[in-house]
Formats: sequence, structure tokens, C-alpha cells
Amino acid sequence: MRVRLLVLIMLLSLTACTAATPVPSPTAIPRLPTVTPEPLSQSTPTPRIIRLSESPLPVFTPTPIPTPVISADGITTASMAQLGISAEPYAILGDPNAPVTIIEFTDFGCTFCRRHHVLTFPALREEFISSGQVFYVVRQLPVTSPHGDQAALAALCAGEQGKYWEMHDQLFAAGDAWYSDATTARRRIIALATDLGLDSAVLQRCMEHPATQATLARHVSEAHALRVFGTPTFFINNQLFAGAQPIARWRDVLEGGGRR
Repeated sequence: MRVRLLVLIMLLSLTACTAATPVPSPTAIPRLPTVTPEPLSQSTPTPRIIRLSESPLPVFTPTPIPTPVISADGITTASMAQLGISAEPYAILGDPNAPVTIIEFTDFGCTFCRRHHVLTFPALREEFISSGQVFYVVRQLPVTSPHGDQAALAALCAGEQGKYWEMHDQLFAAGDAWYSDATTARRRIIALATDLGLDSAVLQRCMEHPATQATLARHVSEAHALRVFGTPTFFINNQLFAGAQPIARWRDVLEGGGRR
């Protein structure tokens, strides 16, 4: 058992980003308050981990699909509610009535998140999301780079202007900027907003607004409640799937047996 755990840890270290060494807080842009991890409540199920060393992969047990809740705050599927994930209005793709909900915790400064976005996500989107088999939800968990939280706030605020996914793509393409100084990071965000046809002044005010920062803090809190501290981390319905895995492994999981 101990050997298997060590193998799992080694594999995760090759496929996921973890929290970086603390860095000085930038002065140009306010930093978010520290979020204290919340303990799992008795009502929150303990996710079953899909261990990377196991073969064959576990399969899903088909169950009835409750109707998703659509409110002014966004969409909440049954899987999201079960895991304690709040409604999401912008960072979503696919049919909320799909049998599988995938929740990704991501960080725009994480090289493994970028690997997933560039190498795997396009095929995942085409084969499973566009076909109605998967509803995809993104949660922000900036843990690696000095200004990853600013990139996360920019994504949230681009969503307010109807261009979450366009900004999502550009923020990953500008990954090195989140390791630079605060001024450079902020200039890059403004440039990306301008290129996408967004109102950069509105976006900046949105990033500095307490409500937006509270949303990001909630994303982090939800991750911590699920014992998620590295990226990319996924929940396939209520099962944890960690690291930047190739599309073949996603196919094994999603096609390996029932969906729910």
C-alpha cells in the first residue's frame, strides 16, 4: 500500500502543479485575503480517487440524472451540488443535462494546466462536450505563480462581458506573464482585453471589486473543502481525476463503462 501511494505521488508530481514558494504581494494590484481550508462536512461525500497506477480504470455506475438547477447565479448540476460547488454562470461548456459533469480546478500559471488546455482539451471538447455527453465547468485555483490570481480575476471579469472562454485561451497563451512583475502582468491583462474587444476599464474595475474577489475566494474555498491543493484537478461526477492526462486516458475513463 505504501509503495502504491509513493508511486501515485511521483506520478502526480509529473502531471500537476502544486503551490509555489510564497512570494511578496504585489503593490499595484490588491492581493486576495488568505482562505483557510474548510473541513469536509458530514454531508459532503469523500471523492473516490482514480489512482493513476490502477489498471483497468474504475467505471461509473449509471444512476438517474436529476434535473440541473438554473438560476440567476448560473447552473448547478446534481454532481456540482453533491460536491458543494456553487452555481457557475460563465465558465461552462456543453449541455447541463449531460450524464457526466466534469469540474476542472485550474491555474493560468500552471504549466500542466496549459498542457491539458493545449494538448487534451480540444479533443475532449469535440468528442465529449460538443456531443452532449459531458457538461464542463471550470473553477479557478491560482496556486503556482505570483500573479495567477490576477489572471483568474481577469477571466471571471471577461465572463461578465460575455467572453470568458476567449480570455481563458489568451490567459494560458500568456502564461509567462503571471511570473513577471505586477505592472507587466496588469499591462498584459489590459492588452488581452483590448485585443478581445472588451472594455478594459470596466474589466479593471470588476477585478478590483470585492464581489469578484469574493467569487475567487469561494472557488479556492470549494477546492480546499474537497482537499484539492494542486492543479489541474478534475472531478468526473463525484470521482477525482488528477493531473494533465492524455486524451487516450480520458477516453478510457469516459468510455469505459456507464456514465451518470
